[in-house]
Amino acid sequence: MSFWNYFGMAHKALYKISGGRMGARMGWIDVALVETRGRKTGKKRTVPIACYPYKDSVAVSASNSGSDKHPAWYLNMMANPAVLVQQGKEQYRAVAELVPDDEREALWQQIVDNNKHQGEYLEKTTRKIPLVWLRRV
Repeated sequence: MSFWNYFGMAHKALYKISGGRMGARMGWIDVALVETRGRKTGKKRTVPIACYPYKDSVAVSASNSGSDKHPAWYLNMMANPAVLVQQGKEQYRAVAELVPDDEREALWQQIVDNNKHQGEYLEKTTRKIPLVWLRRV
């Protein structure tokens, strides 16, 4: 298991134990805990994901640190789009939807302005990195 896997587990635990008072930001980047349902197992999976303001809630980038593969949480969202989102102390149900193509460029610019690493990930991979809107329901 990689350092980032352990870090993610510790981050998720801190976020949950503190009720969202800790872990909701990493430096200048907002982080949401997103609960998905496994596409193969049907089990609940909760992952901390960097998030960015979009419409009435947030969008997330399925960059997977520039890997040529989509992250598992993204595949789970596409198979089962009903998710539970925790942003700080607030929790809400949402539906995972792809950001429309005509809004991608402007949103990507906002994301890269906020988090330069996302720009690096765009350059690192040839795949079209999905942007997912976690639309409140």
